[in-house]
Amino acid sequence: MKFGSQLLDEIKTRIKVSDIVSKKIKLAPRGNEFVGLSPFSNEKTPSFTVSDEKGFYHCFSSGEHGSIFDFVMKTENLSFREAVKKLADYAGIKVDENIYKKEDKVFQNKIINLRKITKLSCDWYHENLKRELKSNKELISIFKERNFNENIINNFSLGFAPKKNDTIYNYLKLKGFSSKDIIDSGVVILSSKNNQKFDRFNNRIIFPIYDYSSNVVGFGGKAMSSNQIGKYVNSSTSPIFKKGDLLFGWQQCKNNNLNKDELYIVEGYTDVISMHNAGYKNVIAPLGTALTIKQIICAWRITKVPTICMDGDEAGQKASKRVSELVFPHLKPGYSLNFVKLPVEEDPDSLILSNKTKDLDMAFDNKISLVDYIWNNLVYGKNFNTPEKRAELEEEISRLVNLIDNFIIKKNYKNFFREKFFNEFKLSYSKKNINDRKEVLINKNIINTDKISERILLGSVILYPDLLKKVNEKFFSIKFSFKKFELLKNYIYKIFSKKLIEKNDLRATLLKSEHKEIVSKIINKSILLHAPFLKSKNNIEIVFNGWNEYYGVFLEKKRLDFNKKNADITLNELNKENYEKFRKISSLTKKK
Repeated sequence: MKFGSQLLDEIKTRIKVSDIVSKKIKLAPRGNEFVGLSPFSNEKTPSFTVSDEKGFYHCFSSGEHGSIFDFVMKTENLSFREAVKKLADYAGIKVDENIYKKEDKVFQNKIINLRKITKLSCDWYHENLKRELKSNKELISIFKERNFNENIINNFSLGFAPKKNDTIYNYLKLKGFSSKDIIDSGVVILSSKNNQKFDRFNNRIIFPIYDYSSNVVGFGGKAMSSNQIGKYVNSSTSPIFKKGDLLFGWQQCKNNNLNKDELYIVEGYTDVISMHNAGYKNVIAPLGTALTIKQIICAWRITKVPTICMDGDEAGQKASKRVSELVFPHLKPGYSLNFVKLPVEEDPDSLILSNKTKDLDMAFDNKISLVDYIWNNLVYGKNFNTPEKRAELEEEISRLVNLIDNFIIKKNYKNFFREKFFNEFKLSYSKKNINDRKEVLINKNIINTDKISERILLGSVILYPDLLKKVNEKFFSIKFSFKKFELLKNYIYKIFSKKLIEKNDLRATLLKSEHKEIVSKIINKSILLHAPFLKSKNNIEIVFNGWNEYYGVFLEKKRLDFNKKNADITLNELNKENYEKFRKISSLTKKK
């Protein structure tokens, strides 16, 4: 009995060969493959190899070779139908019995034709781009500005669709394809008004999109002109192309043999290419739509913990939060996500084009796990000072945990949130525990009461370098009480006086200097406990006012310390003259 190719492709997309084989034998990584003792022969030296990239296993000792379906059939003595059904269940794919029927041969020929059309279209767009880059000044300028060099053009098979409305249609008709197949492929549109046929893509840079078997199945097109309808246009849904199923950049990741433990999921085509240009070879993106669970499951085929890197704007952050909850029902041991927060209104492409790769590197260095990301979103910037509000938080935590299907994952999430909740709130009921927490902070040698003001005066400048435009003279006139703080201030002065870096790179520069340890402690998120004004990322005036308040506190403490010192000196030799001096110092202190 023959199965639908779409079902089989879906199973192969969701499950790695190594996932199934490792349930039978112990596998060890070797380069881009895995190796283990053959389940088909009695051997002492491993000769059984598994390649997830190629989607097959091979046994050198017995000659056995095949797909994930073959392995299950041979090791469990199942029929093909039984193996497919078992793997579909494992992949979480619900299969109706009526799908187990012989596919229509006409439909199979249709699929073959559509793939031929998209492949020929890809080749034509690609060759047309090369022709245009010899004379089209506008296109040359765009590609030069974005550093889309020859290697990038060839690696991503980039193309260009001309302004004419019937170029690709006429080309495909000359190749012998029917109008219906050309339209069904998604590269040509049939007008509903007059049945006129015209190219879907015109005057656009073309980004080919591949399926998981390396077939070109669709395209994304970026407008050359601002007055074109739609900055980006994708192929329409077809039997071979569904936007929510596929990932741009997958083909390049599949062909990359390095850094398979890293994978970045970004928002757009140009983000993928810019990061690829900057040295990040494993980067993928959804096709102009919200990230789907199927795309995440596909990403897990490359690495168990890919990194979500949405744009730094509000929409990007909302997308990240949506993904974090979307993935909960599908979590399984070892498979999760990391999250990165980019600077406001920035994306990977803009950071790279403006030579701010240090900011991108720093964001990746500070990536956080899924569970920490969820917790931060639950509590950051919120007040839980009443039992009702804490109960509401517990209720939300319970809702999220109940989304998880895997029992072991669910149990560990419950334990994590229980501990977080206890540490965040329960300790506050006990005076002894409050004192214990203060002692812990003091032992960290950074947040004791003597250092709070000085820490905030330094930390504010590190987090907001533009603040120096307003407090330059005040800041550099401060004589910090603590040696490490004073040395750090002098180092900042050296950087700015010699104009060694741009101000926006201050934090990154300090974290790579000999002062990195003290800087990390200063800008630790606990600084927000004493200086909540530092949360005002988009309002430098609020930060400036908060800094000035602490500067006043600092000066007042210095004055009191000075008066106390003079009083101590005066009282050492108490006589009438010194007593009068002491009274004067004391009265000045009280007046203040």
